[in-house]
Amino acid sequence: MIRSRVSRNLCRVTVSGLLFAILAVAPGGGVSAGPAPGTLPAESLAAFARSELAAEPAAGIEDVYKWLFQAARGGEHAVPSEEAARKWLEAEWGRLGPPLPGEPLVVSLRPDGAVVRLNLRPFKAAGGDPETLLRAFLSSARSFVPDPELFVAAWRAFGRGLTGGEANGRNAGAFEELDRSSEKAGWPARHHSLGYAHARAPAYRVLTGAEAERLVRAGGGPG
Repeated sequence: MIRSRVSRNLCRVTVSGLLFAILAVAPGGGVSAGPAPGTLPAESLAAFARSELAAEPAAGIEDVYKWLFQAARGGEHAVPSEEAARKWLEAEWGRLGPPLPGEPLVVSLRPDGAVVRLNLRPFKAAGGDPETLLRAFLSSARSFVPDPELFVAAWRAFGRGLTGGEANGRNAGAFEELDRSSEKAGWPARHHSLGYAHARAPAYRVLTGAEAERLVRAGGGPG
């Protein structure tokens, strides 16, 4: 089981409590993965990403693209095979340092909570088990139905709200350039921007909200 408490600065909270606080909560009190993928309006997804990324000054237009790509298409693009996914996690796990200041355990990528990023540093610090996480990651990639059309529609809805004055390349000019090159290439997966990678050193796995809930209920680490 995941150890009962996570240390972060001066506060201590349970891992389960942190996940349940971040994931969408149904009216009856249970965690909900939200409506079926594909039913989310593109404008709502774009507005959610805009609001969440407003608190990430280092995020550039590539990071917006990646956020919306994962929100609409899940993590299937990152799983060429189970063996490759395992080796990737083992290598990354061994390099992990302590959580960054204020780094959350889970970041929801959609307003309905159907897709999340689970950050590896706080998960490891909580005693999380990488094998359990790998199973949740693989299950998420297999079960989530990607919606490429939602991604493109949300991406372009985000672009319509941009002007020329946003910082860190999150502006209309940078959007148009990336939009053209991405459409020409068939809307590929992309890396984080260099600025964001340097500032945040992102280390996470994309899970469905349902798998994240099961990961907590089952326990992700040693007792």
